[in-house]
Amino acid sequence: MSQENIEIVRREAEARGARDWALLAEIWDPDIELELVAGSGTFKGPEEIRPFLETLSSLHSEYRVEVDEVIDAGERVVTAERVAGRGLKGSDAGAWIEDRYFRVIAFRDGKVWRIKEYRTRDQALEAAGLRE
Repeated sequence: MSQENIEIVRREAEARGARDWALLAEIWDPDIELELVAGSGTFKGPEEIRPFLETLSSLHSEYRVEVDEVIDAGERVVTAERVAGRGLKGSDAGAWIEDRYFRVIAFRDGKVWRIKEYRTRDQALEAAGLRE
């Protein structure tokens, strides 16, 4: 796994958490594709992905994306990630709502090109051609 791909993955997660759409435009390939967990939707291009992510993050007054693990999958990277938010719809609720998923990320020309999400680590590893 190239150190460059690891850095790209970490920067991409930080940019999603910060809602930094300008940085994401630099990190994402123009033909990026995001396939959500369990076939619940596929978004193609920044013009489809950005509104989807804005909708998710804008539900909360505080929102974060954290990468817990990065796994070498040759030309791809597998990540374990958590997204969390609190203050649903601007409330003062103190509890964090959290979701965890695993992503297989492919690159093209040094940019994030294809992302497919999985519910379990084993599913993501198998999809990436790794077995543990």
